[in-house]
Amino acid sequence: MDDVDKALEALKVQIKKEIIDNYFADRVFLEEEEELLRQEAQDYRQDLGRMAPPFLALYQALGSEPAIARVMEALSIKDWPFYQEFLHLDPVVRRDLLKGRGRWGLTARRRFLNLIFDLYEELQGESRKLEEQYAKINTHLKLLNEDVEKFNLSYDFGLIAAQIEALEGRGAVISGGLLAVEREELSTRMRFKRQKLTAEELPPLPVLPPLKEVKGRLKEVLQQP
Repeated sequence: MDDVDKALEALKVQIKKEIIDNYFADRVFLEEEEELLRQEAQDYRQDLGRMAPPFLALYQALGSEPAIARVMEALSIKDWPFYQEFLHLDPVVRRDLLKGRGRWGLTARRRFLNLIFDLYEELQGESRKLEEQYAKINTHLKLLNEDVEKFNLSYDFGLIAAQIEALEGRGAVISGGLLAVEREELSTRMRFKRQKLTAEELPPLPVLPPLKEVKGRLKEVLQQP
């Protein structure tokens, strides 16, 4: 083997090494991004707990299931957040839910309305923060899947095999060659799966618009006996 042949052989080895190194470097990047996405979703689920105290206090303030049902209907909330937890609270604990919450107004009716409005604004403020978090996670998921698509296109085993075979003068990529079914299996294992987050992993939030947009509807249902 002369110097030219040696140089060509070294170049082939370097190209194949670069393909392998790039593949594993890009795969590690995607795996780290997937783990980061899962952590963001876990943090979001934990942060959802911030909405529990005002929701529980709201249920206690409304005083009855029919009143709660009317308010939830007015807000277009079908699944009542944390309601099952509320039902299992000890009555003494329920009464304490409203401790420290100031009531202002000249009449008992006005104090009741203002308490509900204050609780709603607290909920709406928390939901706004969580909506931003929810949107960022979905954006991260979208961008990650775009990277997954690029990765799978860049590291299609069939294309890589054809490139290496061309370098080798149409020789077999792996000693003994690979059957079509084996190539397909290896190609499948090399691909990175698109990521998704279920509703359980990333629970959607109830839509809570600013108080001024729902105050009229709330006042109307709160005035019902």
